[in-house]
Amino acid sequence: MKAVYSKQQLKKMLPLMILLFCVMQPLLDVLGYWQQQLEIPNGVTMFARMLLLALMLLLGFVLSDRKWVYLCGGGVVLLYLIGHVLSCRAMGYLDPLEDLTEQMRIFLMPATALCFITFLKQNSRSYKAMLTGLMVNLGVILLVELLATLTGTDPHTYSNKNIGVLGWFIWANSQSAILSILCPIAIYFALERFEGRLLPLVGTCLLSFGLLFFCGTRLAYLSLAAAGVGMALCLLLMGKARRRQAVAVLCCALVFLALIPVSPMVKNQKTLDQNVQTKQDRIYAAVAPYGVTEEQTETDDPQALAAAYHFYLQALVDRFGLERVARQYHNSLKVGEIFDRRTMLLSGCRLLMEDAPHSARFFGLELGLMRQKTELYDFAKDQWHPGTETFDPENDFHGVYYLCGLVGLGLIVCFLLLFALRALIALGRAPKDVFTPGFCAFACAFAIALCYAWATVSVLRRNNASVYLGLTLAGLWYHSGKDGKTYAP
Repeated sequence: MKAVYSKQQLKKMLPLMILLFCVMQPLLDVLGYWQQQLEIPNGVTMFARMLLLALMLLLGFVLSDRKWVYLCGGGVVLLYLIGHVLSCRAMGYLDPLEDLTEQMRIFLMPATALCFITFLKQNSRSYKAMLTGLMVNLGVILLVELLATLTGTDPHTYSNKNIGVLGWFIWANSQSAILSILCPIAIYFALERFEGRLLPLVGTCLLSFGLLFFCGTRLAYLSLAAAGVGMALCLLLMGKARRRQAVAVLCCALVFLALIPVSPMVKNQKTLDQNVQTKQDRIYAAVAPYGVTEEQTETDDPQALAAAYHFYLQALVDRFGLERVARQYHNSLKVGEIFDRRTMLLSGCRLLMEDAPHSARFFGLELGLMRQKTELYDFAKDQWHPGTETFDPENDFHGVYYLCGLVGLGLIVCFLLLFALRALIALGRAPKDVFTPGFCAFACAFAIALCYAWATVSVLRRNNASVYLGLTLAGLWYHSGKDGKTYAP
C-alpha cells in the first residue's frame, strides 16, 4: 500500500517536476557559459545534467506501466556499449571516462523522449506543464539575450566578427536549434492559450521570429520560413475559421523574411566573401616559390602542397602525412576546399577510420583519438600559435557514425524513424482528428531538428538542444495517439 501511495503521489507531482525540469535547461546553459568564461571546470553542470538524467530515468521506470520497454532499451544500449568499449580497447583506450560520457550524451535524447512519453500518459496535466515550461524557456532566453546585449557581454553568434545575438550560451548552432524548435511550438501555444485572439498570436510570432532573425544563422532563417509558412498553411487547411490566424502568422514571417538583405546572416556572408580572395592570395603567395601559377588549381609538387596546406590542414598532415592528405584533397589548391572546415574534419575522420580495426565501423571511435596537437593559424590576426585540432564532424549524423559506428547510428536513426512513421500512420488513419495545430507544431519542430542534425553538430550530440528534441518527440507521440489517446510506455 505504501508503494502504491507513493506512486500516486509522484503522479500528482509530475506537472511541477516537469515544469522545473524544463526551466532548468536554459539556466544550466547560462551556468555552463559562465563556467567556461571564468575557466572553471564544467563538473558542476555535468553533474547536474547527469543527476537530472538519472532521476528522470528512475521516475520514468517507477511510473511506467510497461517497464519492459525501459529494460529492453537499457539492454540494447548496454550491449552496444560493450561492443564499443571492446572496439576502443583494441585501439588502446585513451580516456574511458571521457569517451563513455560522450556516449551518454548521445543517448540522452532517446532517454528524455521515453521518460516524457511516460509522464504524459501518467498525468493529464503533464502535457500542459511541458508546454508551459517550454514557453517559460523562450522568455528566459529572451531575457538572457537582452541582459547580455545591454551589459555588452554578448559573445555574438559569429564571435570573431561581432555579428548576431547569442546571449550567455556556448554553442551558436545549438542555441539556434533550440530557438528554431521552440518557434512553431510557441505559435501553437498562443493559438491554444489565446483562442481566437490575434494580438497575442502576433506578439508571439514577432518574438519567436525576432529571436531567430537576430540569431543570424542560415538555418535560423530557414526555420523561420518553415515555421511561419508551414504553420500558416496548416491553419489554412483546417478551414475558414482559422484563416485570420493563418494570415497573421504568414504576415509576421514575411516581415522578417523581407528583412533578410539587412540581416546578421547576410552581413556575415559578405565578410566571408571578402575573406575568400585574401585567403586564396595567401595560398598562391605560399606556393609561388615552387613555380605554381595563379591559374593552377592543383599541383603534384609536394613542397607546394605542404606550403599551401600548412595554413589550415597542418593537423591532418601532422597526423597522417602529406601524401595521404593530398590524396584526400586531390592535390587541390582551391581556397574553398582547403579552408572548408567540414571537409577538413570529415577527412580526418575518414583517415582515422582507415587506420582503425574493422570493429570501429560497427561500434565507432574514441573521441580522444580525434585530437591532434599542431600549429593553428589565426587568419584574422595572421598569426600562428600552438594548439589542438579535433577531427569532430560538424554534423550530427556523421558524428554519431564516427563515434558510435553503424550500430549506434542505426539505433538513433531507427528511434527517430519510429516517431515519424507513427505520426504518418496516425495521420493516414484519422486525418481530421490528428491534423491539429498541436500535431503540426510538433511535426514542424521535429522536421526542423532533423535539418539541424543533418547540417550541424547541434542536436543529437549537444545536451542543451538534445533535451528539446526529446521533448518534441514526446509531444509528437502524444498528438499521434489513436482516437486522441496516447499509447505510451
